[in-house]
Amino acid sequence: MNQYQYAFCKFKIVLPCLIALCHVSSLHATVYQCEKKGVVEFSQFPCGDDAKLISVKEQNPSLSSQIVANENIDTSGVDSYIRTRQIDADIQQHQDKIDSLSEKMNQQIAALGEQSDAQLNNLSGAKKETAIANQMTSISERYNVLIAREQRDIDRLLKEKHALPASKNTSEIDQQSTQSKGIDSFIRSQEIKRDVEQRQSKIDTYQAQMDRQIAALEAQAKEQLNNVTDATFDNSLSRKMSALTSKYATLIDVEQHQIDRLLQELASIE
Repeated sequence: MNQYQYAFCKFKIVLPCLIALCHVSSLHATVYQCEKKGVVEFSQFPCGDDAKLISVKEQNPSLSSQIVANENIDTSGVDSYIRTRQIDADIQQHQDKIDSLSEKMNQQIAALGEQSDAQLNNLSGAKKETAIANQMTSISERYNVLIAREQRDIDRLLKEKHALPASKNTSEIDQQSTQSKGIDSFIRSQEIKRDVEQRQSKIDTYQAQMDRQIAALEAQAKEQLNNVTDATFDNSLSRKMSALTSKYATLIDVEQHQIDRLLQELASIE
């Protein structure tokens, strides 16, 4: 190995070490290059009259730690954010299904009610009226079970949502300022209040409809004569009252459940 190759090998070995020392000592370090008897040497201090100053700029000392940190990012916040959005979508699907079931129950019971009103005031008609009343009760009970299942699914999803850890990366994901989030919360609170008012209005409407229909059935019962037909009609009217009460109780419960959830959300953002 000639003198130049030896010097070059020494340069490759010594220079990284000096740079490492520079990283530790200061942001900008100085290194002196000298040549003694044809051999290149490096030193932190002037090593001869021919010493050449070499400026070594340190890289960002936190860069490597940042890279490591980025490789080990805690994704729990992102996961919570994504899962929260999925839960909200699932809840809306269940609520839409509840609304659909409620509408179907209303339509089917209303159709049976029209059949019942068309019955003649005789024994045959009274027996059919009883059968129709039984059908109404059966429909009400069946939809009550279906709706209750959807309500349980919503409650389960809400419980999971509330148990999720707070999203640490929400600000990065949403990229919203505090002021913007405040505006969004205000808009959402107004939407909730309007929704609560609408659902409360529906409850009042259901209550009025139930009272009116029950009163009509009671009036029919008073008009019946004391005979076998009356006894059969009384039985059918009683069953119809129970079916109507069950139907409206289910409809009112649906709206009340949603009101309670909305008020809970409102309390969390105000």
